[in-house]
Amino acid sequence: MKSIGAFGKFVFFLNSIAAVLLLLTFALPYISPENFPTVSILSLLVSPLLFANVIFVVYWIIRMRKKFMLSAVIIVLAFLQFNSFYKFSSDAISEENYKHTLKVLSYNVHLFNSYHFKDFDASEKKFNEIVKAYQPDILSLQEYSDADDPKIVGYPYKYVHFKTKAVRNGVNLKYYLGHAIYSKYPIINKGAFDFENAINNTLFVDIVKDKDTVRVYNLHLKSFGISPSISKLQEGDKKKLLGRMSQSFKDQAIQVSAILDHKNKSNYPSIITGDFNNTAFSYVYNELTEDMNDAYIEQGSGLGTTYSFDGFPFRIDFILAEKYFDILSFTTIKETFSDHHPILSTLGWN
Repeated sequence: MKSIGAFGKFVFFLNSIAAVLLLLTFALPYISPENFPTVSILSLLVSPLLFANVIFVVYWIIRMRKKFMLSAVIIVLAFLQFNSFYKFSSDAISEENYKHTLKVLSYNVHLFNSYHFKDFDASEKKFNEIVKAYQPDILSLQEYSDADDPKIVGYPYKYVHFKTKAVRNGVNLKYYLGHAIYSKYPIINKGAFDFENAINNTLFVDIVKDKDTVRVYNLHLKSFGISPSISKLQEGDKKKLLGRMSQSFKDQAIQVSAILDHKNKSNYPSIITGDFNNTAFSYVYNELTEDMNDAYIEQGSGLGTTYSFDGFPFRIDFILAEKYFDILSFTTIKETFSDHHPILSTLGWN
């Protein structure tokens, strides 16, 4: 067999780098960003690395070279390791088998586009169309804004909380970045974490449904503050960007530690919803799912994409439930006015 030549050797060199990096990501769920924050950045690259390795497999097969085995083996191991790249559809479990059910919708509403000079009324209309179509019992909303007084009907109980104010064109606006939980059932307790050094936040409420009390968390972990565009990233200061992302990973780990300490002191079964600003391949996801089920893993289908970064699919929005609950269904809703897609899950218990 002929030599692969200089170009082939260069391609295999790139192939080896992509394969090794994907292999390294297997350890990320177990490495705290507080100790190795820079390494944690790889958790955001799992999807691109997987795609790159697939391309290399195809390339070597076309050239009829056994070198395709390197990436092929790593890809198989990745699917075994993470079990969350793609889910084949499964039949929803009938609600008739349960005395109690709760339908939960989580959605980063992107301030209803009120600070991006877009049509707020159109966003509000689309939001209410989604709510009317799916009829959730609980709305868990991140990046909430009341600057234009969004009208959300059918939910007599709510907890809306804001941390920071905004100024636009020299004018003080109403509260800027908030978070909210709307409920069809009574809220008997509520609170906010108000994390330091972050505009992001986490809320919790205790809801009474059929004499049972359920705790619902609305998470919005610290974001990286980057534009969802590779070209924009290339224009910025790489060193500052790396430092900012590393710090965000550390802060996320600290936030999750506080949330879990709080949850573990509760006597009520918990549901965790929200925008984690991180993937299912990360340390924070692994910590949060240690004793909880991911609704997408249990009942989801397809890629489960909730956010797109220059065309690369990411699943960074989640609904998790303690094993007290059975997950009856899960849907990633295609309709959206935001940069995120809403997700919906029905939970049941007896």
